[in-house]
Amino acid sequence: MPSAISRSARVAGALAEARAAYAKVNLKSQEIHKESSLSLPGGTTRNVIHFQPFPLIFESGNGSYLTDVDGHSYLDLCGEYSAGMFGHSHPVITKAMHSAIDSGFALGGVNKFEGRLAQLFCSRFSSIEKIRFSNSGTEANLTALALVKAYTKRNIIIVFKGGYHGGLATFGKDGKVTANSMNVPHNFVIAPYNDIKALGEVVAEHKNDLACIFLELMQGSSGCLPADIDFIKATRDKATEVGAVLMFDEVMTSRMSTGGLQKLLGVYSDMTTLGKYFGGGGQNFGAFGGKEEIMSIIEPGHPGGAYHSGTYNNNVTTMAAGVAVLEQVWTETAATELYAMGEWLQKELDRVSKEAGSILRVTGVGSLMTLHFSTKDVRSAADVQESLVGLKELFFFDMLKKGFFLAQRGMISLMTVTTKAELESFVEAVGQFLRERKDLVC
Repeated sequence: MPSAISRSARVAGALAEARAAYAKVNLKSQEIHKESSLSLPGGTTRNVIHFQPFPLIFESGNGSYLTDVDGHSYLDLCGEYSAGMFGHSHPVITKAMHSAIDSGFALGGVNKFEGRLAQLFCSRFSSIEKIRFSNSGTEANLTALALVKAYTKRNIIIVFKGGYHGGLATFGKDGKVTANSMNVPHNFVIAPYNDIKALGEVVAEHKNDLACIFLELMQGSSGCLPADIDFIKATRDKATEVGAVLMFDEVMTSRMSTGGLQKLLGVYSDMTTLGKYFGGGGQNFGAFGGKEEIMSIIEPGHPGGAYHSGTYNNNVTTMAAGVAVLEQVWTETAATELYAMGEWLQKELDRVSKEAGSILRVTGVGSLMTLHFSTKDVRSAADVQESLVGLKELFFFDMLKKGFFLAQRGMISLMTVTTKAELESFVEAVGQFLRERKDLVC
């Protein structure tokens, strides 16, 4: 095996060549990016989709494919970072949105969809007795945190190293909030992830003022790192023990079944936050819900209650799309099949990696996964940071050349419209990469 230094140097050289080749065949994207950068920091309004030397500019999406402004077509494995779970312009969802638009939007009052959508969620998620909507997962998380503080009349929120609850609540691998963080000023205490002993110690230290234990059942943005089932159970037990609220961030993992990952695991929270794909992929969406006793705090007229509102919380097209999703598209069968497809893909990627004798590793749950290049097992955000990030970027550019688009950080978010044959072609492309880059990945 090459030394770490020789591998690093080889990767750097190959990556420089890959970036240069990418720039040569994406001239229109480069031109648009350059022009956009005059008005937009980084040429985009989302840091996560920016990459060097410049990001692709997409022209359109249809089904499971994307087309950029230079005319290249890609199998979409990014799935809008899990928000585009039903593919691009799903006909049922498109029809619902168009119908809502034709009936008039921005009505300034209660519309006929929001109550129905709430009923559908409450019937699917056994831990959600009442629910409210917002405009993103980030907004849902922040509102829910404020709500549980008002409910408990406590201040401390336990979160975990590597946790990501939106751009305003993100926590690094080392348990520190960086100087340039834009986090909201809650009283966060950052505990180690998947460490039951440390969890118990932190809870014991702060039990008298502990409002909430806030957990992702799988840390998505940090690398699709699943929480251990015993750790999840420990968060449930500890929250109950000290009278704190247990809140699961299922903005990503809710796709694992029609009742979220918590349904598959059999461990239920007091509050749950949702987002991403429930808006059909074409509308902003966020939601938070849970026990009626907690949610009653925002009932209009509740004595000493809190106030929750927002102009677009009940956006007509979002509510209509959500009803179409839950009534017609996101069925029990669809959820089961997508989860199984994801588990199959993870096993196939593991297989080709082992056959090649490579350092490619896959982490994830069901249809959400991340590919890492590491000489050791990847279980934490710190492990991800210590992996060969340059090799992951090289993989990204090589996959673009082969016609596959995934997140540059190696994340894959499957869509219901993607076929097994399409994924088999991706597995073959990964195998080719491992053979072509054998001197770097073995």
